[in-house]
Amino acid sequence: MTNKSNFLLLLQRIFILMLLFTISRFLFLIINFSYFHEAPSIDLVLSFFFGLRFDITAIVLCNLLFIFLHFFHFSFFYSKWYQRITAFVFYLVNIPLLLLNCIDLVLFRFAGKRATADVFKIMSFGEDFTNAVPKMILDFWYLALLFVLLVAFLVFCYKKVKLQTASGNSINNFFFRPWIKPLSYLVFAFLVFTGFRGGLQYRPINILTASQYGSGKITALVLNTPFSVIKSYGKGTLLEMHYFSAEEVEQISPVIHNPTPAVDFRSLNVVVIILESFGKEYIGNLNKKTGYTPFLDSLMDQSLVFENAYANGKRSIEGIPAILSGIPALMQEPYITSAYAGNTVTSLASNLNDKGYTTEFFHGGTNGTMGFDNFVKMSGFKRYFGRKEYNNDADFDGSWGIYDEPFLDRVVNECSRMKQPFLSAVFTISSHHPYKIPAALEHGFAKGSLPIHQSIRYADYSLRKFFEAASTQTWYQNTLFVITADHTALSEEQFYQNRVGMYAIPLLFFRPDGSLKGRSMRTTQQIDILPSVMDYLNYDKSYFAFGSSVFDSSSTGFAINFINENYQLIEGNYSLVLDTLSENKLYNFTADSSLSTNRITSDTVIGLQMQQKLKAIIQQFNHAMVMNKMDALKSGK
Repeated sequence: MTNKSNFLLLLQRIFILMLLFTISRFLFLIINFSYFHEAPSIDLVLSFFFGLRFDITAIVLCNLLFIFLHFFHFSFFYSKWYQRITAFVFYLVNIPLLLLNCIDLVLFRFAGKRATADVFKIMSFGEDFTNAVPKMILDFWYLALLFVLLVAFLVFCYKKVKLQTASGNSINNFFFRPWIKPLSYLVFAFLVFTGFRGGLQYRPINILTASQYGSGKITALVLNTPFSVIKSYGKGTLLEMHYFSAEEVEQISPVIHNPTPAVDFRSLNVVVIILESFGKEYIGNLNKKTGYTPFLDSLMDQSLVFENAYANGKRSIEGIPAILSGIPALMQEPYITSAYAGNTVTSLASNLNDKGYTTEFFHGGTNGTMGFDNFVKMSGFKRYFGRKEYNNDADFDGSWGIYDEPFLDRVVNECSRMKQPFLSAVFTISSHHPYKIPAALEHGFAKGSLPIHQSIRYADYSLRKFFEAASTQTWYQNTLFVITADHTALSEEQFYQNRVGMYAIPLLFFRPDGSLKGRSMRTTQQIDILPSVMDYLNYDKSYFAFGSSVFDSSSTGFAINFINENYQLIEGNYSLVLDTLSENKLYNFTADSSLSTNRITSDTVIGLQMQQKLKAIIQQFNHAMVMNKMDALKSGK
């Protein structure tokens, strides 16, 4: 007999954890099979394979000290006292990990997602822990039994891994070869680094990464609970607010939208074009002056234009969820990177998938940028088409991705290959800092007073070329186009720098047959796009959305955003700022563009009405996030 290599010993002990995590995943599937029973069998099987990536990352993240104890092959490494310390660290860390997996076996039934770090915060409120836990132990006594069995198996397996092995063990002897031993330290350091990040990709894996391996339901099976808790730890969480009863809040700020009875569904193609950084300030048609978007100006004359449209956030990572899934940015952390990123979300794509649509998201950026590829997959899009799929870096701008003109031309071709009806969401990039345009066109577009202006002209030109090419395609006439921006950008006019104007963006609906034309002064926002498209198509199922349809004359328009701990509700000519740190403020921004006069004590009726509405929106939003209720079926309303 001879001593076993420290690295071989570490591999065997890590393998025990991987086996326990896989068993936990199998129990998770069995106990929650009703949730997964519609998933294809092959997806369920592959979830166990893909889940290893997340298991390894969780194991490495939590066992760094344990791994560290194996890296130094001192003379006392095989002593009883050192091995007892190693075993103590192993049990101290990993028994709680098994407990997390066991708790989530049934907690998942209530949350519909893998538990995240906020579950501890929720359980700490009031007497929830002391009231709920004893009852849960009685109802789910078998979890305690499973936990005990898993721990017993863990201890059994750990003790079965011996410190010595046969002298003739070729694998063990391999590690002790003189030229292998120093190299093995480098190899294992590399493996730990790779496991820590979940691979060698640009960014470490996170909760949304699991969406690469299946639909929203499958992601819960691919993940493990320790990973979800670790990756959501330290991220801001929301508190449930209780300003109104459930019935009252749904009446003031409805989130469940029911279909209009006995109206046929319009099977139109839908193309949503999201223009990077296209603030309203740059658009001449909306400012009654010469701007930087001559083509968009001309298209507006043939479209239904909303002159008071607002973004729900200030960043692309906030704009995409708002436009596609109707999720406003009402918390410090963008939804995509928040503790709630694993929630079930619906979207234009998931709704239209039910009607047989082909759904695809086009973004000229490098795959992985801001997690868009994972988010759109999670929200129901069947395919993501980015720089990688474009597959021609001759058009790479050297910074973000593919220049707008060639990318939009490719989008037209891709749309022509898609089975109709289809939904295409297209996100441009060239008007993003550093505002690069192709060298061959540098002198074709005049520079403006701001660095962004030349790239806005180029993006507008690219949009013209897109429509020229699209208009020759067979699908063009049977298409609803929606054009908006992800957020605003650089500004030089006073109004567009104040709290209201800083969110002002374009929003227009265009039908090539001319059936949608006109101007509307209704206040609207990015999260209204989802219900508006559903409404226009006569979607015949109930769906969840925070916004309201621009075609619904029974509802009044509004816009909501959040920055620096301040909520803002824009409605008509007024802006209400609900300050969480000081007094609330009410401004008439059309009469007071500098927002210098607080009317909260003079226009009291309007102020109180807007405060009621804003509180209802906050209550609905926080409840949907905390309780994972962002779809019509799960909301229970």
